[in-house]
Amino acid sequence: MSGRPYSITRYFAILALGSLTLACGGDEDSGPPPLSACETGSNPNVRFTASFTDLDDIQHIEPLGELQAFHNFSAHTYVFIKPEVTEVPIYAPVDMDLINVTSDGVDFQLVFKASCEVALRFGHVTNPIPSIRNLVVGQGISMFEGQPPTLLPVSAGEQIGTTSGTAQAKSFDFGVYHSERPLTFLNNDRFHPVETFRYSSCPYDYFTSDLSSQMYDLFGPKPLAQPLSCRGPRGRAGTIAGPWFDTVEVFSTPHFGQTEFSPLLVATTLNGTVKIVRGTEPDVYRISLGAATHIDPETVTTEHCYEPSSGGYFYLQLQPDGSLRVARETMGSCPSEFPASGFITYYR
Repeated sequence: MSGRPYSITRYFAILALGSLTLACGGDEDSGPPPLSACETGSNPNVRFTASFTDLDDIQHIEPLGELQAFHNFSAHTYVFIKPEVTEVPIYAPVDMDLINVTSDGVDFQLVFKASCEVALRFGHVTNPIPSIRNLVVGQGISMFEGQPPTLLPVSAGEQIGTTSGTAQAKSFDFGVYHSERPLTFLNNDRFHPVETFRYSSCPYDYFTSDLSSQMYDLFGPKPLAQPLSCRGPRGRAGTIAGPWFDTVEVFSTPHFGQTEFSPLLVATTLNGTVKIVRGTEPDVYRISLGAATHIDPETVTTEHCYEPSSGGYFYLQLQPDGSLRVARETMGSCPSEFPASGFITYYR
């Protein structure tokens, strides 16, 4: 690609198509295996110099940890397009290498490496450029374990496609993952079998300061004071807040209940709404700021009963052993005390 500088390491790695063994960082004591065959080059402190889209066309950005149906932790950010805008461009925020393209028949997921340590993922891209669309493969790959060859190098500021977002929410995904900066959950074993949970990072902290400020200004929905950084894992020890699981056992390999869907998630969003999400249920139960039973779950250290706007109640009670009992009824109001039966017990 004309005008794009290549390091000596990067140049010979691409020529050799991965046959050379190049030292590209990594730590044998923690994180993924050494990045011994990485073509992109080592740089744990990558700086993004171009915007990833036209920010004037973005309604708001939901940071890490926001609640959506079917999730126990949002390991990427959600970028919402303004209602009056049909589609937005997607740009490369930094010089980077495409390493994977998948499609579900509706839209595309693109995975790039900005360095051996830093990966980027765009989800729900409806119209990637032809040179990327033609590289679709059948399945996803690991971002850090094993070193996939470069499919296509792109330069900072280069357009890599357009998107109209999802049909339901008119949003697309933007995630960044750093192999040397793992997240810390209340129970890491629940999440660390999955790369996107373990290495999720705030994308907007990688941009130059002027771009970063513009992106943080879009965090929402408002009106609560916006965070100075993306929200991380939402669990708070000693409270009812965060993700909960329906087994005491923690599985060492990914399984349905702990990699994609959580049996229970309780947290407050940026507009003050308390959301409760249960497993594979498509509904998100909401208790609006100012509602009679509204209270931030991060402040609840004993028990509390929520009455979502859709009806019924969730009565949550912490136990001395750290587990959580939840009584759920789809009709009626909160009782005066926690029910003696009919509850479900959840674990961190």
